Amino acid sequence: MNAYLAFQLTGDFEKDIKQYFINFERQETYQHTIEVLEELDYLKKLYGSVEEGSEIACLAHDLGRVVKHEDILEFCMMNQIEVTDEERLLPSILHQKLSGHIAERVFGISNPSILDGIKYHTTSRANPTELEKEVFLADKMSWKEAGYREIAQEIKCAVKVSKDSGMRLYLEDMHQKRDQLKVYHRDSREAYVYFTGGHHDHL
Repeated sequence: MNAYLAFQLTGDFEKDIKQYFINFERQETYQHTIEVLEELDYLKKLYGSVEEGSEIACLAHDLGRVVKHEDILEFCMMNQIEVTDEERLLPSILHQKLSGHIAERVFGISNPSILDGIKYHTTSRANPTELEKEVFLADKMSWKEAGYREIAQEIKCAVKVSKDSGMRLYLEDMHQKRDQLKVYHRDSREAYVYFTGGHHDHL
């Protein structure tokens, strides 16, 4: 279990991120990471700039994917990472918290806003920062799998209006499909209410 936290840095952040994924044979996750960076660049071109720290957060957002599925809950217990009852039903959703922990412990990232961008990139939450929105949107826009490409393209169109439009579109889509989800995370429900003015009574 300690292997996930035992990694020697060279001081070249991007190379170290790549090598970390290679060490755990998660090259496909690294490829996804590069695609998320490309979408962040799309946002940068669209708006003229992105938040300082968004690129670092995108590079580190999926570090937790290296933790094997069967190790996730034990890793959380050993590292005092809070696990809610609904997260126990779908441990893979915890990868955002694991990513934040690894980013901090292994890669020395200490900036709270960057860590929050990593820790909420899957679920979002009510009143997210601009950095959190950028990482969340770049992640969703990078999806290429069948069944996800369409929503990825719709978000890409929506962000031409604003980041909030992209957030709203995705969260409304998730809310409509909530009965098909194994877990409709509390943070996502609260993000939906925040961005749409919906009411908790209807959730």
